[in-house]
Amino acid sequence: MQHGTAVNLERNDMFAFSQQWTLAGKAVVDAQLISAQATAQAIFDSGASVVDLQLEAVRTALAAATVAGNQLLSVKDPQALLQLSRAQPHLAIECIGAYARQAKNVAQETQEKFDTVTKGEFAASRQKLHALLQVFKQTPLPLTIALNNLLKTTFGGADEGYDKNKSTRPASQA
Repeated sequence: MQHGTAVNLERNDMFAFSQQWTLAGKAVVDAQLISAQATAQAIFDSGASVVDLQLEAVRTALAAATVAGNQLLSVKDPQALLQLSRAQPHLAIECIGAYARQAKNVAQETQEKFDTVTKGEFAASRQKLHALLQVFKQTPLPLTIALNNLLKTTFGGADEGYDKNKSTRPASQA
């Protein structure tokens, strides 16, 4: 009777460990999914900022071209045309400088977003992996050996199948 009770206790321990292992593994996967989602959101936000910057640059360029065209049409003498032609490069340089400053701001904001996302998500992932490691440290030795053998058999068989498939293909396909 004592032996049956010990087996039931061992089964309960195995079940509890299995449940802990599953929960810890799920937490790691969830952390990775949240990290991917946060990174994708940061990429989307950055892309939207770049598109907004480009649209604003196009609007500014069109407005400047319209003003320059109107000014050229209103010129009455060669002296005014010469002054206008001297002013246009300076206006273009100012527009380029403004665009460069805005692009720099967008790049800095993007870098800050990625830094924030990366630091936060790495910290969360590290915490979840640490919890998974703690569960693994509590794994009973017989289960660890069985799990190790299962993984070796599974992945070893996959490697062997890949190697056999690779070696049986004609040289022109490899």
